[in-house]
Amino acid sequence: MTVAPAPALLQVRDVTITFGGLVALDSVSFDVGSGEIVGLIGPNGAGKTTMFNCVTRLYRPDRGSITFDGRDLLRVPAHRVAACGITRTFQNLALFPSLTVLDNVLVGQHHLLHADAVSSSLRLPTVVSEERAARAEACEIINYLDLDAYRNTYVRSLPYGVQKRVETARALVGRPRLLLLDEPAGGLNHEEVTRLGEQIRAIRDRFALTVLLVEHHMSLVMAISDHVAVLDFGRRIAVGTPAEVQRNPAVVEAYLGGQDEDGTHA
Repeated sequence: MTVAPAPALLQVRDVTITFGGLVALDSVSFDVGSGEIVGLIGPNGAGKTTMFNCVTRLYRPDRGSITFDGRDLLRVPAHRVAACGITRTFQNLALFPSLTVLDNVLVGQHHLLHADAVSSSLRLPTVVSEERAARAEACEIINYLDLDAYRNTYVRSLPYGVQKRVETARALVGRPRLLLLDEPAGGLNHEEVTRLGEQIRAIRDRFALTVLLVEHHMSLVMAISDHVAVLDFGRRIAVGTPAEVQRNPAVVEAYLGGQDEDGTHA
């Protein structure tokens, strides 16, 4: 019996973007099904983070369309993307090092708060109640990601792996429907990567999320992804289940044939 694919939550169609004379993405199309974990793989320069930046509206494609739950994302200002239900982490950490873990996580709830400047300055009861609820939710996610011991610690003093979890907590507290993870395994050792894979699947189930994952660590991508899209020099060369992608001769040649023993692309 064939299992029907999950309905597409994110649809990318023929997205093209150039910088100067360089084509970063060339007519790229793929779907991300609701509730799925989808891997987006390729070497440095393949266009993976550029695609993330298009989805989150940091970049505007020259051509193509990006639709999220039936809504045209290219008509959404960048500062409203989180309110649509899309949050992300970054390949290079984008935390505030001089703030505590709790304060960094609370930043992720900014788009959910409704108090205006006047109400906030007057400390009206509705403002106090909203801030209290936001803090409680942030603390719940901090605890879920085993960060409670660092709650009041300044981020700059934390190990890199812990900072990665803080960034994930900040993304989760925004109540996303689609979570974009950009190189979450970067800088982690083998044991930490294994735990990360378990954590990503647990997060997907616990928060009823859809996940789009950019990652060089092939063993992680293939272990947890429902589908995988492969980019090569800005073009999509394959899409399918992990097993299908691993059997694709172009993918084997371009991406999977040169792995190190730990599963990281050489």
